[in-house]
This record gives sequence, C-alpha cells and structure tokens, in this order.
Amino acid sequence: MALTFLDLTSITVERAALLLVLTLSREDEQELKQILERNGRFKCAVTELGAKTSVFTEKIISAVIGASLNCQVISKTPQHIHALVHATHEAVQSLLPNPFLTGDLGVKVGIVRDSQWIAVAMFGESADHTMSNHKRVGLGVMHMLY
Repeated sequence: MALTFLDLTSITVERAALLLVLTLSREDEQELKQILERNGRFKCAVTELGAKTSVFTEKIISAVIGASLNCQVISKTPQHIHALVHATHEAVQSLLPNPFLTGDLGVKVGIVRDSQWIAVAMFGESADHTMSNHKRVGLGVMHMLY
C-alpha cells in the first residue's frame, strides 16, 4: 500500500508546511524545500524561534515576516503581509491555547505559499522547567489577497 499522504504532487500548503517543520535535519529540510519548490507551485521558508512565552507573540511575527521576505515567499505588500500575519496568529493560537502559559518556548516554523493560500506551521516544545517539556504543534492558513 502506498503512503498517499506523502504524494508531493497533490499536497496542500497545510500539509507541506507541517512536513517542513517535522523534518529532523537541515539536509532533510533543504531537500523537501527543493522538492516542493521544484515545479514552481510552492514557495517555502523555514525559521526557528526560542523565547519566553511572555515575548513569544511579539517576536514570532517579525521572525515569520523576515523569513518569508528573505526567501521570497511573499512580496512586501499590505495584502501579503496581512495574510501572513493572520495565518501566524492562527498558528500561535493553536500552539498556545492557554494565554497564561508561562515558561520557555522553542519552535521550528514552516511557511508555505501557493498562488491562493499561505500556511504557517509551528512545531516545538514548551516548558516551565527543563523536566516538564511538552511537545506543541500549531497551524494557521489564510487566503492570499490580491
């Protein structure tokens, strides 16, 4: 039986972003990015952020916008920034459902865009103490406005 969820010819932006953040090495990440971008269907970026949860939401927007602009996933237009920020907010809300969570947070962020949609996936760990790590995942998707 074939693993159809790994069929990269018909993969969605959401699944592509999640696969990017789940790669285990920089080499795997680069290879997957090349495969996803090969036919011009997707534009991809990956970044990482570690911060206290109290400042995470402030820093994540800048990190995601910076990575997306540097990798030419988006253009510096209000429409592209708006869609990316909304997808990022949605991902953060699913990553941190409790706004009063304290401690440290370290995540890998995958950003994938096609002609109509942009997805932001986050995967990492949060902890109040080094002995209490919790794995976390978040996903946000937004329509690209033109």
